[in-house]
Amino acid sequence: MKKFFLFVLIFSACGGSSDLTTVVDTTTTTVADTTTTTVADTTTTTVADTTTTTVGAVREEGGNNPQGSEGMRGNNNPPQLMNLLILNWGPYDSGTGISGDFEFRSDIQVTFFDEFGRVHSAGTPSVYDNTTFEYKVPRDTKVYVPIDGVIDFINWQPSSGYKQDDWELTIKPWIGSDWAVVVDHVVSINCDRSNTSICNIPLTINGMEIKSGSQVKAGDLLGYVGNYEDGEGGSIFGRTEITIGKYILNGNQRDFNNYCPISYLHPNVKSNLEASVNQIMASYESWSGDSSFYNEANMIAAGCWYNEIYESNGKTTPTK
Repeated sequence: MKKFFLFVLIFSACGGSSDLTTVVDTTTTTVADTTTTTVADTTTTTVADTTTTTVGAVREEGGNNPQGSEGMRGNNNPPQLMNLLILNWGPYDSGTGISGDFEFRSDIQVTFFDEFGRVHSAGTPSVYDNTTFEYKVPRDTKVYVPIDGVIDFINWQPSSGYKQDDWELTIKPWIGSDWAVVVDHVVSINCDRSNTSICNIPLTINGMEIKSGSQVKAGDLLGYVGNYEDGEGGSIFGRTEITIGKYILNGNQRDFNNYCPISYLHPNVKSNLEASVNQIMASYESWSGDSSFYNEANMIAAGCWYNEIYESNGKTTPTK
């Protein structure tokens, strides 16, 4: 998963037209994307990273309101998730191995639901604690916007080291918020998911291309899950990930503190989605015959080993 750190400066003149000047300092942390079924209660683990810094100026006039749904003076409260990207979690059919958008298949050696805190790349220098809810599901699974807010940035991700060729975007409650929801690995709803060729059509909502500054609503259809390549070189399934967290100023850099998504669900959907996450883990354990795969009894919440996982300088530090 990649994290991008952005600084935005906005200058406006009283009376007459106003200019929006954006200075973007982007740091990309790339992690090896190998999944393991080992869960460790680690204190600090290391992520292999590649850093790319880009500084540019962008001028926008008119178009979408860049201030977000709450305006420039919005509060700094965390957003409340109305969904977890996918909407159909079940019920589970033991005869087919299908539970809503999930399809358990013995010919695909993956973890279909990677919980928050699952150790990836265990035993390697690039070991890290998963900071997302990650789903491996059929390529035509639809992805929905999880909060009301504004697109902070959107980025096309070409494959490099592992399969991507899909989009990543960050949604904030309002443009000045320190809080962000990251949606990683999604492709346009206009892509033909029966075709495995690269499709870099821009993301659209209700037929309109979304860009930095675009307003979005929870429940908007965002696109299809992005791409995934299994260890055999196949691309039968896709994947997508959701992260919720807060940018933290640490000296001259901004780090990112990731939080358990279950802890930030809107009260109207919390009980149903908690039950859905618990059900998908229990269903997989029933299908695989491994009742201890997720070890739910030791989780702090449905699908979460930790309350938070702090990322700084290529390292993840989880906290119960």
